[in-house]
Amino acid sequence: MIPPNAAPPKTIVISYPGAEEKVRKQYVYQTYLSLQEHDRIGLVPGNRLVVKFKDEVVGEGQAILVEKTNLERLSLYDAMSAGFENQDAQKKYVLQTVLAGGKKPEKAEFWKVLFRWL
Repeated sequence: MIPPNAAPPKTIVISYPGAEEKVRKQYVYQTYLSLQEHDRIGLVPGNRLVVKFKDEVVGEGQAILVEKTNLERLSLYDAMSAGFENQDAQKKYVLQTVLAGGKKPEKAEFWKVLFRWL
């Protein structure tokens, strides 16, 4: 079996405007993927990542945690590690981007991805 970090790196794009400074300075960072985006990428823990902020590549990382979650399970720690000012800003962003267009977005699942810089 090929280990997950031996494959070509997957690309993750961070687009939240308030995250630019934190994505460059935090050793561990968190982002969110829709179910469709996760299925398209095929991300698993251990995958190498090319991390972009909008169109600019900011570095390379490695996925530590890849798990399904929903809005109710997001914590203040999740908001801080993803570069949000508070939980309300985090939930608003996830609703407008990751869960956009879905039915019952408050109950819908999405993927939480925690990664570290290499």
